[in-house]
Amino acid sequence: MANCSTNPQSALFSATQKTLKEAKERDFKRVAYPTQTFILTALEHLPPKPAQQIHVYIEGDGHSWIRKTRLSSNPTPRQPLALTLALEDPHPHVVYLARPCQYTPLEQDKNCSPKYWSSHRYSPEVIQSTNDVLNKIKSKTHSAKFVLIGFSGGASIAALVASQRTDIAALITVAGDLNHEALNAYHGTTPLPASLNPTAVTHLLKKLPQQHWSGGKDKIVPSWVSQAFADKINSPLQVKLFVLKDASHHKGWKEKWADIAKTFSS
Repeated sequence: MANCSTNPQSALFSATQKTLKEAKERDFKRVAYPTQTFILTALEHLPPKPAQQIHVYIEGDGHSWIRKTRLSSNPTPRQPLALTLALEDPHPHVVYLARPCQYTPLEQDKNCSPKYWSSHRYSPEVIQSTNDVLNKIKSKTHSAKFVLIGFSGGASIAALVASQRTDIAALITVAGDLNHEALNAYHGTTPLPASLNPTAVTHLLKKLPQQHWSGGKDKIVPSWVSQAFADKINSPLQVKLFVLKDASHHKGWKEKWADIAKTFSS
């Protein structure tokens, strides 16, 4: 599994190709950000006018496993829901941020290894790379604050990053894996021993405005995950829970997202 395959756009899954095409049509610019460890791919809609806030969407774990016991050779998502939601966000300044080794031709990123979409997917170096990109975006846009929106495993990244920064205006999660230890135990899937767990930093998030959205039909990340996370923070004035009753893990979000996104726009 150490031999990572290349990932030219022609080889991407059709749903991913379609969404990337739509992003281009909506003037999202593709940018490759070198960081201390990885080259992270972003798609940005950043008009030149000043931005008080930038909405940053962080992708889920992508195509990390072929089945429970077999890792994928490339984690680029089959269904990039975070990108789909970013395209529906009416806020003028929006960035979609892929996870390590997603979209980037893997031979160009010397540190890409299957461990970064398995055991190390929420490791300190992954969190630091996300911070590096946010710092670069802030430097070039002179923005004041970020709203972090994490889908599925991207919710873990968003929460961990938010715990380390003072420029986060809000944390939003969608079908968020906010406790990989509990969720892997629930599904009987492989543990992530080298990954950080957002439940360990809840004490740092008590004053941060948050919305945690779950799908009523989501069998991958049930609503009890975000409920337990909110219970541990124990800050009901800041942390709000929502269930979109007809949504599953990937379906049912796009149609509602423009209205949902207005609730956390400045």
